[in-house]
Amino acid sequence: MVTLLQLLILLHLLNNFIMKKLRLIFFMLVGSLLLTTNAWTQVWTAGDNVTLQIQDFCLIETNYAPVSLSLITSIAGEAVASTSNSDLFVKISSIVPGGTNREITARISSGSVPTGTSLTLGSAPCTTTNSGGVLGTPVATPIILSAIDQDLVTGIATCYTGTGYNDGYQMTFTWGPDNPATNYGLIESDTYNIIVVFTITAHDGN
Repeated sequence: MVTLLQLLILLHLLNNFIMKKLRLIFFMLVGSLLLTTNAWTQVWTAGDNVTLQIQDFCLIETNYAPVSLSLITSIAGEAVASTSNSDLFVKISSIVPGGTNREITARISSGSVPTGTSLTLGSAPCTTTNSGGVLGTPVATPIILSAIDQDLVTGIATCYTGTGYNDGYQMTFTWGPDNPATNYGLIESDTYNIIVVFTITAHDGN
């Protein structure tokens, strides 16, 4: 027969065996849970090179407004006076490398100004309604047009003037006797056609 002492010893051994099994199962469950959680939170990444490039460029255009100037007077004994036209606008788009600038220049490419007269050209600052960027500064004194390029606007960097008919740099042509006291007798009636070319220069980093 099993004594009470033997029964107690048997129960103690059984209890130890069960507890060890339970502890083993517990640790296995915890380990499995940690591994599963780590798998859920694992992050994979990949990358690639992205190249961004801005080309330097410039574009120029006018609004193609006709410019017509006439020398005349309606008073007897009076010399013809200078006359002006400000209908023409020059538009540009420009992107330059840092620290560089462009200019707008003008010259006569065809025809010539009649003897005894002079034709000057001046630019107003760029209109501001539709423009942006570094738009430069017009030269202070109108240029006397000739066959040689002369600066009209300097210090142009990255900018745009707008595309509207009256956007951009307003140009004023002024034509009149160059020195009436000495050259007035050289003026002759006729129709003279000339072509004026506007240029936006390469940036001065070239």
